[in-house]
Amino acid sequence: MSPAHTPIDPPRTRRNRPLIWGALLLMSIGLGLFAVSSGGPDTREDQAHLVVLGSWVVLAGAYAWMRFRPRKPYGDAARPKSEAFQRKRARLLILCAGYLALVVTPMEIWQSLTSLAHASTVDRIFYAAMFIGSSALVLGLVTTGIYSRQWSALVDDELSLANRLAAFRAGFWVFAGLGATALVVSFLRPEWAVAAIPAVAGPAVAAAGLRFALLERAAAGSDE
Repeated sequence: MSPAHTPIDPPRTRRNRPLIWGALLLMSIGLGLFAVSSGGPDTREDQAHLVVLGSWVVLAGAYAWMRFRPRKPYGDAARPKSEAFQRKRARLLILCAGYLALVVTPMEIWQSLTSLAHASTVDRIFYAAMFIGSSALVLGLVTTGIYSRQWSALVDDELSLANRLAAFRAGFWVFAGLGATALVVSFLRPEWAVAAIPAVAGPAVAAAGLRFALLERAAAGSDE
């Protein structure tokens, strides 16, 4: 095998880049909110939302760069580290799925039912980005879409593919059940139709992420 195609062992900093970018996102949000806290009451909320939206855009660009930039494939020496990664991903998925189901989704439903009609354009984009970004993060962890293609090829074995299929099956059934319920409710109360969108999509994505996390954790426990 030529040196140009020799598989490499991922350095610790490279494996931890998703966590680093997440920490930078939280730091930028905190600094941005502090910077706009001295603004007037009419513009303070929009400015804070713009800071959060900009942070989401930067984070999405960073993940896209890590996903698609060229790099060498990983070797067999990285296999034990991929198994540790799967255990960490399961724990992180439980947290992200819980955040989506218990925090973001109720917030979106509440805003849709109360203040959305009087919200500004920035507010509307902010609420949409919060929901879409949180859902995309859960799906990115399930599919390894937020990691490089080379790392995805290393961690995706046949068991992970089967677990992913079972997770999406669980998410589909949640989506189908809640979707049918939301359809009936929207006929009876048309003003609730917008709120039904996050009420259906949020739990479905969270259910898929939680199911995948539990299956991966069970598989990791059986291997030990």
